[in-house]
Amino acid sequence: MWARGLKIHRVTSWLVTLLALITIFLGYAATKRWFPDYDLFLFLHLLTGWIFPTILLVHFVLSIMYMNFKWSRIRAAFKREKKSSTITLRLFQKITKWGIVFMASLISLSGLSYYPWFNAIFGRILAFSIHVDFDVILSIFMIVHVAIGARFYFTRKRIKHWSANLSLVLLILSLTLLVIFVDLPPGFGGSEIRIDGKTYYYNPNEIDSVRPDLFQAGSFSVFDILVQLNTTDQISLHSHFNASMDTYVIDSINNNSDYWWYHIYYSGGHYEKNLVRIDHYPWKSGAHIIMYHESESYIRAAFSLFTEEVSRYVFNNNSIIIPIVTITGLSFNLEFYNLTVIPHNKRIGLFKSGVITALDVIMTLGDLGNITYELTWISKMGSNYVHSYFVTKINTDEATGRCGFIYWVSDSYIYLSADERILTSPESVYFSWGCL
Repeated sequence: MWARGLKIHRVTSWLVTLLALITIFLGYAATKRWFPDYDLFLFLHLLTGWIFPTILLVHFVLSIMYMNFKWSRIRAAFKREKKSSTITLRLFQKITKWGIVFMASLISLSGLSYYPWFNAIFGRILAFSIHVDFDVILSIFMIVHVAIGARFYFTRKRIKHWSANLSLVLLILSLTLLVIFVDLPPGFGGSEIRIDGKTYYYNPNEIDSVRPDLFQAGSFSVFDILVQLNTTDQISLHSHFNASMDTYVIDSINNNSDYWWYHIYYSGGHYEKNLVRIDHYPWKSGAHIIMYHESESYIRAAFSLFTEEVSRYVFNNNSIIIPIVTITGLSFNLEFYNLTVIPHNKRIGLFKSGVITALDVIMTLGDLGNITYELTWISKMGSNYVHSYFVTKINTDEATGRCGFIYWVSDSYIYLSADERILTSPESVYFSWGCL
């Protein structure tokens, strides 16, 4: 019976390891958008997120039953003059075992905050941020624990060559560095942009904005990267400023004039179509940028929208007056008409004084006494670089976990924080409660 239980224990140990690796991989694949089908990887991560702790619990119970190597034996062994390497390994095995149990429990429970019902009850104690911030510790505990288990497996199989031990040490170091590297925030390497399938590199510290009316010194847009590449003779850029649209228009890149447009997403984001002026979209550390050819109809629709916004701005005596602003929370639904938005310079380090963003819509309504609100500065989400203000409360509805207020400008939703979305004079702004 004991031998059978021990065998089951060893089988579940490798099953736990496999499930842990799969669960962690699926989590990173979803949050970092490694693959196009985000919803599929998120679903699989949620599924394995239930299976993994269940198998881990079974393995832990079997460990207590069949592998109960007592602390008293470890303490007694360390008091001897000649200490056994086996005792040292057993000590680390026991430490990492409890580390795995604690971290896996913490991460699994905090991961349940993904579900609104759980987050409403336990969100303040088991914040979802724990789930994404501390998984690297669990990974390191598992790497060491499995390596020690592999070492004892070699001993049972009488594999005692020095190369086996060296291989395990190198494997531990390699996997640990890999885990840390994957979890690092962006911005440690060089910055790059893909143009028509070719990668170009640039130094953010060398870029000045051609829109000093919008950006502070040291800040710049996607378009400014192209201007810099043209200045350094990496590409040939021809463009002109169109005042009726308040934006630079690309005529050609490398003598190709076929309807250029761009994809950009920040750390943790994903490819998405946008209707934002290329010289208005701020660059941020970790940004992924692709220049590509769009359809003529899409470009014309974007240009038509830009023209309408400028016309509305001029008609309103160079003021941003939004015809309709809608805010839909969990407990309320509000509409405001012809709202004159004023700048609050919340991102004065990024934008010039007087630049109006989508966040100013909420702040203006607060100034008028139409709503109450709270803002929170978020530096990062997990390993993802954020550095933005978020609307975390409007009236009585407060953001919790992955749920909060998201927004649309003229029916366009993109993965760009409201304090970074420059407004010209859109026809509508809509803030709504949602979960990401």
